Parts: sequence; structure tokens; C-alpha cells
Amino acid sequence: MTKLGSKHWVEITDLTDKGDGVGTLLGRPLFVEGALPGDEVEVKLTQIKPNYLHGLIGQIGTPAAERVDDFCAHQACGGCQVRTLSYQGQLAHKQQLVQREMQRFGLNCEVKPVLGMAEPFAWRNKAQFAVRQIDGGAEIGFYRKHSHQLVACDDCAVQDPLHIELLARLRQWLQQHDVRAYDEHNHSGDLRHVVTRKGFATGEVMLVLVTRTEVLPAQAELLAQLADLNLTTIVHNVHGERGNRVMGLDNRVLTGNGVIRDTLDGLDFIISPLSFYQVNPSQTEVLYKQALQLAELTGNETVYDLYCGIGTISLFLARHASKVIGIELIPEAIADAEENAKANGLSNTEFHVGRAEVLVPELYQQGVSADVVVVDPPRKGCDQALLQTLTAMAPKTLVYVSCNPKTLARDLAWLTANGFSLEQLQPVDMFPHTLHVEAVAQLRWQG
Repeated sequence: MTKLGSKHWVEITDLTDKGDGVGTLLGRPLFVEGALPGDEVEVKLTQIKPNYLHGLIGQIGTPAAERVDDFCAHQACGGCQVRTLSYQGQLAHKQQLVQREMQRFGLNCEVKPVLGMAEPFAWRNKAQFAVRQIDGGAEIGFYRKHSHQLVACDDCAVQDPLHIELLARLRQWLQQHDVRAYDEHNHSGDLRHVVTRKGFATGEVMLVLVTRTEVLPAQAELLAQLADLNLTTIVHNVHGERGNRVMGLDNRVLTGNGVIRDTLDGLDFIISPLSFYQVNPSQTEVLYKQALQLAELTGNETVYDLYCGIGTISLFLARHASKVIGIELIPEAIADAEENAKANGLSNTEFHVGRAEVLVPELYQQGVSADVVVVDPPRKGCDQALLQTLTAMAPKTLVYVSCNPKTLARDLAWLTANGFSLEQLQPVDMFPHTLHVEAVAQLRWQG
């Protein structure tokens, strides 16, 4: 009988982009959190809709060949979606995911095997912890999957081990001084988030405390409690607005100079609280070296680096190009990019603040063109105005770095229909144990 609470044995054949297993029951897709392709599982129905079903996993009759033991004690956390899929299984699935999107848009380019990590743990150099009320007191952790319910975490296998001691000190401070956690519903309380950033090559550590209020409660006591941890800088970020954005724009330096430094492939980078910087430093080098290789620079080219952030790709390129022009929306990131260029002795860079889809057409109208263009857009992909300008500019090589296979395939399909040929496509695993995957595509202008 098919009703809520009824149990059924189902074979799982696929994964959603959120990491839920997909099977078929009653001719409808059945979504099961925690199930993997190849599992035969008993499922208890929790939702019955005309076009789909949801269920909870029960017994696993026949486990998938790539199923492994869960490495995490915080199983309710929504961070690592596919912890029980072997790492090789994750890489194979991500390759299939990219291939599937390419095929959906009629692109026949070979998708190369995903470049993964030798050791896919403790890889994150940035952590964002929410602070919320649990059982009458302030607690620190991550959100449950598909919710804003807090899961208290003492440690995390993909974060740096420094968080164990740091979180213990922060919890002690919260409890001893009755610091109020942020209440999203009532927009009340003090502490909203705790953000950490670490330079893996330098060991420098930044702690950012995000409050709704102008005042950080028990600030002197907190600084005393953390003094022996040798944090490079501590920043108080004021974020008084409603919404899901983690940090506001007002940064107040409490100790240090408000930035940390890291090194990638011999280049030094300054990182401020609001700067975008890839969270997996070892794989960032892999990703950017792929972008550099596919740019095929000879030393004579003018290069556009669009959505350049703090200039990481820009500087990788500048060592092998005549000139690099970087464009980024966030002023603080451009300020960091300019400082990073100076710190590395690279005078052949030029940075502009603004939207790529606005600035690139303007610069092109002024006669500023490029031989090679590198784009690394947000998940939504490139704006149509930018794509149209790129086809008018007709650079000999276009390198597209993407964090979203769906929008990557959409944009590649448009570009290949308007003068470019797709030559290579290389995925890189920046986020082990999740279903996120980066990819670098090389296109050449055919006219």
C-alpha cells in the first residue's frame, strides 16, 4: 500500500545536485537523503506528490560498491553532502555531472577525468560558523540541510584543526559573559557569525566576529581569552541589516592590521575580511595552473581577467603576458589586487572596479581589446552583454573557469554558436565530499 509512512524497497540510480539519492516508485522519482547510486534500500515515504516522492532511508539491503563509512559525527550538518561515497566515486560522479550538462546543451567535447586531491580532508582555509540560541544559550555551528536550524559542531574534518581550540574558547566566552546570539526571526541579539581565514602557506590566521550591534560584548575579556592563540588579526564586523548575507561592510580591526597573507605558486596575496579567495589552496594552484596552461601565453598578449577578485588569476597570468587587465565588482578586492601586484613586483597589471558586463563593453568601445580573455564568473554565469562583447572582440583564446556546470554549459553553447570552438574541458575538485565541481574550458576563435 502506498501511503505516508509505508515502506518500500527501491534501487537508487542517481544523485540530485543536493546529494540526495534518486530512485523510481509508482512511475515517479523518489528522493532519498543519504542514499547512493547502486544502493538497494528500504524507504519510508514522507511526502507524496503527483510528480515526485520523498522518503527516509531505512535498511540498506545491498550497499553501493562505492559506499564507505561516514567520517563525520555531525551527520545533521548540511555541509558535506556525499560523505559516504568513496572519494574516487565522488570524482567519477562529478565527471559524469559535467558531461551530462554538456550533452544537454548539445556539446560533444570530451570531459577529462576530474583532478582530485591526494588527501581530501582539512582542506578549507575559511570557515563561517553561525551563532544561534540552543536550549537557552548561545551556540556555534553549521546549519542543518535545507534549513537555518543550528547543528553545534566541535570540529570538522574538512576544516583546519585550529577550530577545535578556537571554538572551545569562544563557547567559554559566550557562556561566561552571557553574550546574546542572533535571532533571525526577531532581528535581535548580538553575535551573528564567526568567520575564520587561514593562510595555509604562511600559517597566518584571521578571526572575524560579526555582530548585529555596534558594540562587541565583553570585547576586552574575549581578547584576553584568545591572546595565547597567536591569531594574526581579529576583526569586528558590524552587520545590522536583515538577510542571509554573512558579513556587513563595516570592519573594525581589534588586533593586527586586519589582513592576512598567503602564498600560491610563489605569489604572495593579501586577504582582507571581505575579499574573495578560493577556500582550497592546494587545489586553487591546480585550477589556476590549468587556466594558465589553457591560455597558451607567449609573453606578448594583452589579457582580460574578468571577475578577478583579489587578482589571484591575474598575477598567475601577468608573469607570462605583456599586460593583464582585471575587472571586479568589489572595491575592497580591487584594492587588495593592486596591493598584491605591487607586493609581487608585477607592474604590467591594471585593475578596474565595476561590473564586467558594463565595463568590458565600455573599454572595448574605447579601443581596449585583448588577445586572451579569462572569465571566472559567479554561479549565475556570464551576462549576455558580456558574451556579445567577447564575440565582437574575438580574442584568439577564451578560458572559462566555472563553479556551475549548468551555466557553464549554457554559456559554452552560446559561445560555440557564435564564433568560438570548444577545445578542452578539465574539471577540478575544489570541494571534496560535496557535489560542487569547478571546470576550466578552453575556447578558440574561429570567426
